[in-house]
Amino acid sequence: MTLQSMIHRIKALPLLWWIFSGALIVLLGWLSTRTSPILLFGGLGCVLIGMLIINNPWHGMLLFIFFLPFERIGSYDFAGSTIRPSQIIALCIMISLVVNGLGTRRFRLPKNPIVWPIIIFLFVNVCGLFNAPNLDRSVLVFCFTIFTIAIGLMIPFLVQNTTQLQQLLTWYFISLFLVCVFGLYQFVGDLIGLPTALTGLRELYTKEVLGFPRVQSTALEPLYFANYLLAPLSIVISLFIAQVKKCTPLQLLVIAGIGVLNLLLTVARGGYIAFGISIGLILCYYFFQRQLLSMRTITSALVAFVFGVIIVFRFIGIDTLSENFLGHVTNIFSGASYSERVEMFEVALVAFHTHPIIGIGPGSFGPYESGHPYIIPDQGWHIVNNEYLELLAETGVLGFGSMILVFLIVLVRSLKAIQRAQDAFVRAVLVGATTAFVAILVQYNTFSILYIVHVWFTIGLLIALQNMVLLKRHSL
Repeated sequence: MTLQSMIHRIKALPLLWWIFSGALIVLLGWLSTRTSPILLFGGLGCVLIGMLIINNPWHGMLLFIFFLPFERIGSYDFAGSTIRPSQIIALCIMISLVVNGLGTRRFRLPKNPIVWPIIIFLFVNVCGLFNAPNLDRSVLVFCFTIFTIAIGLMIPFLVQNTTQLQQLLTWYFISLFLVCVFGLYQFVGDLIGLPTALTGLRELYTKEVLGFPRVQSTALEPLYFANYLLAPLSIVISLFIAQVKKCTPLQLLVIAGIGVLNLLLTVARGGYIAFGISIGLILCYYFFQRQLLSMRTITSALVAFVFGVIIVFRFIGIDTLSENFLGHVTNIFSGASYSERVEMFEVALVAFHTHPIIGIGPGSFGPYESGHPYIIPDQGWHIVNNEYLELLAETGVLGFGSMILVFLIVLVRSLKAIQRAQDAFVRAVLVGATTAFVAILVQYNTFSILYIVHVWFTIGLLIALQNMVLLKRHSL
C-alpha cells in the first residue's frame, strides 16, 4: 500500500471512527493516573484491536470465534462484573457495523425471522421489571440478555457466503483444538498433583472430590464446557461423515477425537445426553442419505472408540471408573444434587403462579428464592437448573411462549434449508449445527442461563446458513 493510498483511506474513515478512537485515548490517559500498568496495557491492546475491528469487522468476527470458549480463563473481573474477550470483541464488531453503516449510508439488514419474537420477549422482560424483588440485579441481567441476543443477531450480517463460512470454521476448529489440548493438560496435571494455580481447575472439580478431575478447560464449569463442545463437535462429525472435499478427513478425525474425549472427561450428565442425541440425529440423517456405512466411517469410529476406552481406563483406573465415575454419571434421580434441583423446581413453579403472565422479572429467581432479595448468599444466587422453568418463573407465559417461538422458527427454518441445500459443504455444516442446537435445547433441562454467548452464536450461525441456502447466497 502506497503512502498516498494510506492517506486517502484515513481521510475516508467516518467521523464517528475518529470520535471513538479519541474517546478511547482520553480514557487510557485517565487510567494511566489511576490504575495498574497491567490494566493500562490491556486497555491499550483493546484500543488497537478495536481499531483493527472497526476498520474491518470481519477480522473481529474471526477473533470473536477464536475467543468464544474463553469464559473463565482469559477473563478479567472488573467492578463486580466478569469481562471476557469475546464480549469486548463483539462490542467492537457492533460499533464497527454501525460506524461503517453510517459512513457509507448503507444498512443492509439480512433476513432474520426471529427478530419480532425477540422484541416481544424483551418487551415482556421490561414489564417484568415492575415485579422484580431486586431491581438492580434484574436490570443488570436484562442488559446482559440484550447484549448476548444482539451477538446472535449480528452473525448474519457478517457470514454470507461459503468463503466466509470456511474461514470462520477454520478459526472455530483451531480454538476448539487448543482448549481441548488445555483440557487434557488440566486432567493429567491434576492427576499428577499439580496445584490448581497451574491447572486452572476450580477446587470443586479436582481429583479430591470424585477420585479423578472433571475437565472444565477455559470455561466456568464442566457443564458449560460440555455445552460449548456440542456445536463444533457436531459440525466436525457431520463434515467427516459427509466426506466434504473442502475438509481434510485426518484433521477432522483428530479434532473430533480430542473433543469427544474432553466431553467425556467433563463428567457432565446433561452434556452426555445432549451429545448422544446430537450424534443420534446426525447418524439417522446420513443413514437415510446412504452416506453412513462407508468403510472409512466404520474404521474411524472403531479406532476412536478403542483409543478413548484405553485412555479412560489408563488414567482413571478400573476401580475408580466403576465406583466413582459410573456412580456419578448414573446417579440421576437421587442424591443431594437431585434433591436440590427438585426443590428449585418447586420454588420456580410457585414464582410462576405468583405472576403467570409476565413473570417476576429477568434474573429474579435467585433473589426471590433467597428470602432476602438484596443479600447475596455465600454460595451465590441459586438458579432453577431448568431453563424452561426459569423462563416461566421470570418471564411468565408471554416471555416463555415468545422464546419457544424463537427456538421453533430456528429449527423449522433449518430443516427447510437442509432439504433445499445444494452445496454439500453448507448442507453438512447445517446438519451439524442444527443437531447441536437440538442438543443444546435438551441440555437446557439441566441448567438455566439464557445469556450464554456460544448458544446465541449457534443461533446466529444457523440463521446465516439458512439465508445462504434459502436466499441462494452460496457463491462469493
